[in-house]
Formats: sequence, C-alpha cells, structure tokens
Amino acid sequence: MGTIQQALRMSAPYWAAEHEIALRYFGSSARSTVSDKVWIGHQMFKEWTGSGVYGPRHTTVASMIAEVAKEVAPLGQGAVAPSPLKSTYTKLSFASDELRHYAQLHDLFLLIESATPPPAIAELGNLREGGALTELRLGYRDDKLGAIAVDLSEGGGLGLYFGIRSAKDLLDLTSEVDREVLAVADRTIEDETRHLLGRFQAARDAGLDEEQWGRVSEILEEISRQKLLERDEQFGGMLTAGEVAAVCASENRPRTAAFLTGHLSFLLDYLGMSPVDL
Repeated sequence: MGTIQQALRMSAPYWAAEHEIALRYFGSSARSTVSDKVWIGHQMFKEWTGSGVYGPRHTTVASMIAEVAKEVAPLGQGAVAPSPLKSTYTKLSFASDELRHYAQLHDLFLLIESATPPPAIAELGNLREGGALTELRLGYRDDKLGAIAVDLSEGGGLGLYFGIRSAKDLLDLTSEVDREVLAVADRTIEDETRHLLGRFQAARDAGLDEEQWGRVSEILEEISRQKLLERDEQFGGMLTAGEVAAVCASENRPRTAAFLTGHLSFLLDYLGMSPVDL
C-alpha cells in the first residue's frame, strides 16, 4: 500500500544525501581543478542525454531539436502539423531548458581551464554508476508505473544544487569559477523547482490506487539509491559505503527533514505534508 506522500518519503533520504555530498565536496581539500572538471563534465553529459529520463535510447538535446525542426518545417507550406502542435512546442521548450543547462555547464567547464576544450560528450559520461542509472531507468520506462517513478527521480530533488547553495560559505567568492558555480546552482534551482512540482502534479493526476503507489514508491527508491551511487562517484566518493547503506536509517531522518523543510517546503505544501509527517 502507498500514497504519493509515501513516494516522497521513500526518495527524500537519498535527495538529502546528495545535498550532503555537495556540502562535503565543496568543503573538502580533495576538491581540485581536475575533480571539478569531472563533476561538471558528467553533469554536462546528463543534461545532453537525459540519463534515461526522456526519449528513446540515444535521444539527445540535438536530436529533440532536429525532431521539432522536422515537424514544423512543412507548416510554412500550409501543411497540417503531424502531431498536435502543442506537443511539438512542449518538446522544444523542454529541449531549450536542457540546452540552457548544458550551455551554462559548458561555459563553466571552459572557465575552469580554457586551454583544453571539453572532450566528446560520450567521454564525459564515462562513470560506471551513471551508466547503471541510465540502464535502470530505461528498463522501467516501458511500464506505466515505472515511467512515473523515472519521471519523479529526475533531478534528485535538486539535492546537488541546493547543496551547492548551502555550501556558499565554503566557496571562494573572490574566484570567478566559484562565483559561477554558485550562479549555475541558483539558475538551475530557479528552473527545476517548477519542473519538480510539475512532475509531482502529473503523478498525482495519474489516478493511481494505493497498491500502484506502493509499487511506484519501491521503484523510485531503487532508482534514487542508484542515483546516489552515481552522485557519489561523480564527486569522488564523499560518502562511505556504510553511509550509503544507512541513508534510510533512523539517525539520518533529521537530515532528511531538514532538507525537505529547508528547501522543498513548496512541495510539502502541495502534498499537504508537515514536518511531523516526515
């Protein structure tokens, strides 16, 4: 048995752990130009390819824009759109958001070290746990409940970017790189908070019963755990294996509650949840 609120409770501990990874990384002596290029490069890859969240395998921002161009090109000759025109615009809007996120990360990558251009997109995505996350999501996408869980898993509750914002006092704001890291986080939060709420609204509108929500929650927890493994690899292993295994342990509940109430209060309000529900 389950509810949409239960789905949030199942995934939120992993989101809070992503927030913890960012805090540790930006306060760590292990942070370097090389490690910054690893995490930013992998984030570029995720924005460009969708990491299994949208489209068929091998979909990219470029392929989505090409699809839109193919759909709208005949309209100038008086043709009728091959699909509802609103769906074409929605696809373009989504691709535009992903391209904007990719572009700001690309420019940040070059700001760190302009002498070496970014390698091919595929090379930026060479993280074992990231590949496993993509395959896990793709394996669930053809199932209705799995697709809902995959959609809800996108962005990891913005744990990374809220973590960067929380690490502001650990950044060197006299550095152009660190100022831009913070600016990227702020711009992404501005975009993705709207998307996060929209994903939960769409899931609620799916009309699932308690048993179906129970299954969605189970899948979402599985994906969220793999996403945390990806995030930990992306940042060089800020969490121990024991800490990853204990993410949902009772001693970490205050961390989860603090993350939700401190950063996602708008989502709690929408779901009618309060701190005592966490």
